[in-house]
Amino acid sequence: MSRKTNNTNKAADVKVEDNNVDTTVVVDDTNVDNTSVELTNEQVSDVPTDKVVEDKPTSKKALAEDKHDHFSNIVLSGKGKKLSPKTTNHVFFDVAEHDEEGELYIRLSGNEGGGLHSKEWINLSKLFAILDEQVDKPFKSTALKPAFKGASANNAGFLAGVLRSDDIGLIIQSGTSVFLHVLAADYEDKKAKLLALT
Repeated sequence: MSRKTNNTNKAADVKVEDNNVDTTVVVDDTNVDNTSVELTNEQVSDVPTDKVVEDKPTSKKALAEDKHDHFSNIVLSGKGKKLSPKTTNHVFFDVAEHDEEGELYIRLSGNEGGGLHSKEWINLSKLFAILDEQVDKPFKSTALKPAFKGASANNAGFLAGVLRSDDIGLIIQSGTSVFLHVLAADYEDKKAKLLALT
């Protein structure tokens, strides 16, 4: 069990672990210092709390279900160059078939040179719907933001780099700016090729 201090708010988080339940409680305490303490279950039950932040079972079955992401069949992996002309670094991606739905999803799996991004799986159908709206016009990477649940600032730009890659090739650089995109001339063929990976 440990206690952490937030000096600004003088609040402490107390994490309780036993065999059946993980519980995190928030305790208001104006005399909290930066030390860690061990508390027994009896002591924790006497601690006044404002609210229970998390209360979930930790059985092996529940943990296994949380970890299973339904994407065991990776059908394509590759990399695309980041958009900035100042770098030669790449963003890595995976395309996988969902185990139960049978639909294809894509995710950003990593990158060179830093930059945080979401590793969530994006349904290719949702991505195609966004791209289909961009016919005959240049568009910014921000047009891809609705594909993500996560809010990382790099998500859309990194995904644009992946979509420009030789492996995917759905979009290309616009003639006016390195940061603008247009659909590839063979967009429909590339789209059909991706969908045929299932």
